[in-house]
Amino acid sequence: MGKSWLWLVALAGLFGPSAPQEKVTARIEAHPPAPTEYHPLTLTCEVSGDPGPQQFLWEKQGSQEPLQKGPDNTLFFPSFNKTHYGTYTCTATGSQGCVVATYDLWINDLINSVFVFPQETKDAYVLVKATPEQPLQNFTVCLRSYTDLTRPYSLFSYATEAQDNEILLAKHKPGEYRLYVGGKFVSFRIPKGSQMGSEHICTSWESTTGIVGFWFNGKPWPRKGLQKGYTVSHKAVILLGQQQGSYEAGIDAKRSFTGEISDVYMWDVGISTQEVASILYNLPVEAPIFGWRNFPYKIEGEVYLKP
Repeated sequence: MGKSWLWLVALAGLFGPSAPQEKVTARIEAHPPAPTEYHPLTLTCEVSGDPGPQQFLWEKQGSQEPLQKGPDNTLFFPSFNKTHYGTYTCTATGSQGCVVATYDLWINDLINSVFVFPQETKDAYVLVKATPEQPLQNFTVCLRSYTDLTRPYSLFSYATEAQDNEILLAKHKPGEYRLYVGGKFVSFRIPKGSQMGSEHICTSWESTTGIVGFWFNGKPWPRKGLQKGYTVSHKAVILLGQQQGSYEAGIDAKRSFTGEISDVYMWDVGISTQEVASILYNLPVEAPIFGWRNFPYKIEGEVYLKP
């Protein structure tokens, strides 16, 4: 009886209803997420639902000849430039058949433009539509601002589900900037000055030492320490002009920004004073996660992109 029962179970496994197969899909991802001209770029064709695609066909719309065909799911550009603009397709062929993905390769260059935040509100901000691809052990953020505010305000807010101030660059008062990492902060004091003008800020952080670098209008400030050994999550929401609060608290209009923000960059590496000097002219040495020469954004509320 026991053997008969085992045979029945085996037959049921062979001839019974099979589990539904996962739908095969494909997508093309760019590395870095916001390509920068004259820097390396990789397009990767990611397939799910197929145990192992065997061949990838890369094509560009408008080109008669295929760009690449074979087992490699990546398409590499040693120096991405305007000649590469266009729509790319990847046809992945595997055991479940063929699946096609498309990708529009272009840039959104905001050089000589600024975001204008005309009034205090909790409903106006710029959402950055690119985030790091993996957790951060290092990062650098640079931007330029122009305002007459004397109260505290937030410029760059990087929030995760676990920590609303995962990364926050804010001005606490006219003579003090603060950088938050994982909810803790360090302060950097700057000259208040007698005349109002735009202020260019760069700040960097590294996990292994906790060292924070800070540059004001290209000049380095004494380095400080913060959150040694911490890892910054890459699953984030990035806003300009507002400080993100907890789910219950939401956004505080009293810390919103009014004025102009431009020249925004973020890297997953540190930066040198020489490289900061290049960023003052929007000439990045290293390809950023996103930057002003290709800035992926969405405006919410009353914010305007102006020359």
